[in-house]
Amino acid sequence: MLQSYAPEQIYFTLLVICAFLAVVLLMFGDVFDFDGPVDPMLIIPWIAFLSLIGYVGEQWFTCSSLIIFLISSALSTGLVFLLNFYILVPLRQAESTLSSSEKSFEGRVATILTPIPCHGLGEIQLLSVTGSTNRPAAAFQPIDEPMAAGTSVLIIEIKDRVCYVVPYIDQQLKL
Repeated sequence: MLQSYAPEQIYFTLLVICAFLAVVLLMFGDVFDFDGPVDPMLIIPWIAFLSLIGYVGEQWFTCSSLIIFLISSALSTGLVFLLNFYILVPLRQAESTLSSSEKSFEGRVATILTPIPCHGLGEIQLLSVTGSTNRPAAAFQPIDEPMAAGTSVLIIEIKDRVCYVVPYIDQQLKL
């Protein structure tokens, strides 16, 4: 059935379908979790590059369609490799925070904004050169009485975006 169509028509139809699928994947790609061996974020661009290069090759060159298909397959494979290596992999490994990693908060001193009860969450404020950050906080160890607002605390660890803190006592030498 495909023999009745010109290669340019097939390439152009694939290109239009891939453009539509790319828009759908851009809007809904995060909703679906693809755990299979083939990632649609790489297959759709591969077919799109294949059809684009094939269409241009059929228009400009007089080579055999098989040679144009093989060249466009090789070039699209290289382009998708570069797309994956230089764009998709770094984007997947990037953190969602803009200023700093949450792990960089560990070991820093903060001030309690909302009192931290014995068994519950309060709120702390971290000051930095770029501004201040407020985070939920809980006591690292069991405490007998709540930590009051305005108290300095030391962040011991962060789990599930909650800072676990202990009271901080400044031990500077006084001369």
